[in-house]
Amino acid sequence: MIYILVLLFIIGLYLVTLRKEKIIKTLNKMYNCFDIAEYFVKKAKEEGQGIDPMKLLKLTYIAHGWYLGVTGNPLFNNKVFAWKYGTVIPELYFAIRMFGSDSVDPYVFKLYSEKKPTEETKQFLDKIWNKYKDFKGLELSAKTHEKDTPWSKVWSINPNGLISNDTIKEYYESKLKSV
Repeated sequence: MIYILVLLFIIGLYLVTLRKEKIIKTLNKMYNCFDIAEYFVKKAKEEGQGIDPMKLLKLTYIAHGWYLGVTGNPLFNNKVFAWKYGTVIPELYFAIRMFGSDSVDPYVFKLYSEKKPTEETKQFLDKIWNKYKDFKGLELSAKTHEKDTPWSKVWSINPNGLISNDTIKEYYESKLKSV
């Protein structure tokens, strides 16, 4: 009897270890919001543009949304919340808000970026950039406030609440179907 319990314990420990390794591999593949935001700031700079905090926040969120809708996986591991002025990634907001309406300095990301985007991710982000680069921050914010967006669904029942990746994914999958 004791041998069976020891064997079950060892098997259970093995399975937990496998699950832990899978989670770690998944997290290691994922970016943080600063990795994505830094890419957009550099992209804007390459094109002779600046990018203010509101636009950067919204672009980073929109990229995350489309990535969820297309791949089913999150682009970054940070949480998104429904704040008064739209979708917000708090860590990114607090790191860049000091720029006000001025362009975000790319050097701020030296403190926070962890991983450079792969070529595949860069191609995806370039598509997002090309689609949304001509919008101002307020215009992108207005898009996040439209009826039936993840922001509107959460804000109506829980102002300042967490917007789940499932809610974001569902919304962008439905947009994908209508394209």
